[in-house]
Amino acid sequence: MPVTSTMKGKFDGVLFAEGGELAQYYAKVRKAVTADKLQQFGSLTSAEEQAKYVLGLGVEAPKVEASVSIRDIEKAREYKEKGNDFFRKNMFNDAFDNYTLAIQHCPVNDEDPADPMNKDYSVFFANRSAAFDHVGRFAACVHDIDESLKFGYPRELWYKIYKRKGHACIKMKQYLVAKEALETALKNVGRSDIKKEKDRDTYRTRVRKQMTVFNVTKQLYNCEFVERMESSLAGGGLEDRGLSKKIKIQEDGSKKALVASGAVEVQDNLVSLDPYVHAVNVSGGRAGGKICPHTLEKMFHPIPCSFGSLQTFSTFEARDEASRGYHRFEWSILAALQRVGLQERAQLALRMVTQLEPTLVTSVLDSIMKPDSEPPINLEMAIKTFRLPVSSATDEEKLASTTLGLFLLHCLEVSGYTKASSSGMGKEQLAVFSLLQRALLVALHHTREMNLIDVPKDKKNFLDGTIKTDICSFGIYPDMPEIEEAGTGAECQAITWFLDKKMIVTSTRRVEPGRPVCIVEATNKDPKPKAQANDMITFRCANELCSVSFPLKENTKEKVISCPLDDCGIKTNIWDRLRLIVKLKRDFLSAKEEFKKGDIPMAKDVIKLTLDEWDRIIVRPYREVDELQALLVKSLYCEVADQERSVVEGNQFGMIVPKKNKLDIYPKDDPEMEGMTSKMIEIK
Repeated sequence: MPVTSTMKGKFDGVLFAEGGELAQYYAKVRKAVTADKLQQFGSLTSAEEQAKYVLGLGVEAPKVEASVSIRDIEKAREYKEKGNDFFRKNMFNDAFDNYTLAIQHCPVNDEDPADPMNKDYSVFFANRSAAFDHVGRFAACVHDIDESLKFGYPRELWYKIYKRKGHACIKMKQYLVAKEALETALKNVGRSDIKKEKDRDTYRTRVRKQMTVFNVTKQLYNCEFVERMESSLAGGGLEDRGLSKKIKIQEDGSKKALVASGAVEVQDNLVSLDPYVHAVNVSGGRAGGKICPHTLEKMFHPIPCSFGSLQTFSTFEARDEASRGYHRFEWSILAALQRVGLQERAQLALRMVTQLEPTLVTSVLDSIMKPDSEPPINLEMAIKTFRLPVSSATDEEKLASTTLGLFLLHCLEVSGYTKASSSGMGKEQLAVFSLLQRALLVALHHTREMNLIDVPKDKKNFLDGTIKTDICSFGIYPDMPEIEEAGTGAECQAITWFLDKKMIVTSTRRVEPGRPVCIVEATNKDPKPKAQANDMITFRCANELCSVSFPLKENTKEKVISCPLDDCGIKTNIWDRLRLIVKLKRDFLSAKEEFKKGDIPMAKDVIKLTLDEWDRIIVRPYREVDELQALLVKSLYCEVADQERSVVEGNQFGMIVPKKNKLDIYPKDDPEMEGMTSKMIEIK
């Protein structure tokens, strides 16, 4: 039976796209390996034996050739003209896309921005800034204007590009920068390409009209930019990574438990981790082309690849950092990998290897094979990632990782990471293949989805709505399996969210010192439905040091109950607590109203105080408390999403409200400072 593109295998959509060249390649390999042969393959213990087995099947892998640089000035000018056509039709998003392609295809001398050959490059940035200006992406507009000027934008056109910068800065309430830009525009009208003096005077009048906005205040200022909420750990600083000082992994024989070493409060960040490798979700979701492949930040003004591929980055710094590492071994094969249908998990495996210098492959492989050995300096994270457990891998997963590992080895030979051998697989190729094979198994078992949180700006009708998430990327966090194993329990007490590529676990419950902290809810093999909260309330003894509790009906006639313990005997006034419960229910209604009004911080604070009171007098579960807890979790997610929206809207579109009586914060101690100069503040 011939292999067709409609045959869906176990790894389609996981390691390779369904129906793609890689999927068809593996389907042919799998067809050649019957059940008995698969068991035979699974009994092979060395990577070399497994590679020889698959190669012996004689199935031809997809062809891969290295791409050449796309830089071509004529092609770049074609994209620029297409962009101009879209711009004239007021189709600014299409214009932006074509100007970006013009920038990507344009040859440039990065080392000498003043080189006259960079003129076209500067013009393309200027054109893209105009498209940004028309769609309200003002920060991106200013960025492109500054890049245009850096690469030698023609002096006779400065008058209009500085006018555009002034307009964008006014929209962002950067009034001092705007005033400086518009004054520069006025100064350059006289040396512009405007021929008639009458037309020059008309243009000067238009600029001065823009500057009338500065007359409404006696003292100009630059409105503060919005800074993201930092992901510092509770009890620690920004430099801390891993676990908060408020929790620890406690070992008891072979068992590990995550326990509170200090009082854990609601909204404490308990875990903050960076991935060893990450990849943007390009096969689905909304991230493709919008998220930086290196930083996972949103890209507002895409920066072209320095080698000449179609890859873009959020900043020049991100691009250059990637280019010094994995990107220099991947850029020339990106188009081929996309063509054959390589999926994100397989890309993570490839990057686990390309992130290493080729000279370090053997050292890393040796360290993996010796679990008790000390890893070489600066390779601890890499080796920890490769050492992630894969002992549960099935024979079919081993076959897939061997097959795809051989293909990726060929890709790395094409990209120059390793040299092909004329006589079979040499020692160097075997070491690279062994890492690729291991990396694929790690990626299959330990890849994490990284989600963007999507909540509406208006919360009026969102009280009963669901939190939507969108997979923006995938990552491998080598420290997380141990933390989750220790922190698995009956009821999750935390939420997980992402600040770009950083995974953050935030507490949603107060936990007393010495008590277990649950960040992962255990899944039972034979799950039983949770008992629904009924009309019973389990009251705590009034003695906070006593563990006795009293299950009673909500409409109980009991007034006072004495603790039966001899060493306690304290009386608990049930009626007082019932009266308090009435008040707590009113507080819940108040929190809901604040949520509907969009005041999430206020709603969250009311809920936290209300839950504290509930936990003081009753033992969970209880219907009202469960609902409160659910709303607290939703509020925390909303706060994260709203803060990110504030960053985007405030910094990119100028949707921020300046405070009254601002001081002049324009820096005066650094006359060399250029571009956007603004004090940064933290969202509280």
